[in-house]
Amino acid sequence: MVDMKNRKYLIIPTCLILSLTVITGCFDFFGFDESYDPPLIINQPPVISGLNNVFLSPGFGKYEIDFANYVSDQEGEIINYQVTNSDESVIDISLDNTVLTISEVGAGSSDITVTATDGQEGHDVSATFAVIIASVLGAEDYTGNASVLIDFNGHGTGSVVDNPVPNFTFEGLNFEHDGTNFGSITLENNDHLMITHNVSETYIWSEYNLGGNQDFTGKTLRFDYSHFTAPTLSGAHWEDDPTAADIQLYFVDETWGASGGQKQISSLNLEYAESWQSIEIPLSDFISLWGLPADPSTVGYIGIEVWGGEQGDPISFRIDNIGIVD
Repeated sequence: MVDMKNRKYLIIPTCLILSLTVITGCFDFFGFDESYDPPLIINQPPVISGLNNVFLSPGFGKYEIDFANYVSDQEGEIINYQVTNSDESVIDISLDNTVLTISEVGAGSSDITVTATDGQEGHDVSATFAVIIASVLGAEDYTGNASVLIDFNGHGTGSVVDNPVPNFTFEGLNFEHDGTNFGSITLENNDHLMITHNVSETYIWSEYNLGGNQDFTGKTLRFDYSHFTAPTLSGAHWEDDPTAADIQLYFVDETWGASGGQKQISSLNLEYAESWQSIEIPLSDFISLWGLPADPSTVGYIGIEVWGGEQGDPISFRIDNIGIVD
């Protein structure tokens, strides 16, 4: 007890206050409950998602799939893999860490089953997908009213470097990035185009020369696609973000300086499909390319630009009947 100017004060040690707080249940007063038990965290098995059937044309040689792009684990544990191959007369397989290499043996179909585990008991998960080696036919010919249409019929089979398509220019096919050939554009089965891009921070593009400016006011760009696979598309251009991945449809005038419009595939939410799917986009929906007015009344070229993708997780798709229609 201390007497200060005729007033008496009782001084209680801090340790005693804390003891009283605990004893009298003041934890509840401050929002704490000493009886609270934290939730039990249960270790979850890995999850496999996004593995689709793989269609390969005869003569492909080797093809890689990186399972790290399709398997996730909530706790971030190390994943171990096992794979089986149902038909060794069609393909051989080998596994190096997370990367599966498929080697061509013959035509046909083989089922691959991948089993992933994080080492915990009962945490083996499996998924099966087919590898089909066969020629894929192009889409049915477009029969509507078209101002310009490229159907790729009759231009051969194999690389467009060896089988040029009239009025089409392709860039990036022979460029090597860090010693890796980063993609291909091939004519398939003499009737459609297949585009593959598998190295990040690079690009390839192809464009069709219309032979002068055309007025496509009120018209639509259309194409058929199938077997579309890609990593998550970013919606950013490689010039703005070197790590981006996307596909851009575009048009420009013949001088590349008066008008230009673009539409990125990421905005269309394309999905994997083994059958051919048709897409139509009004040219009025295209937005500015390089700050140019997206004016469909002055179109000299139409094209496709692809960037991003990785070995084992490429941007890959088949395309047919691309053109401008009513």
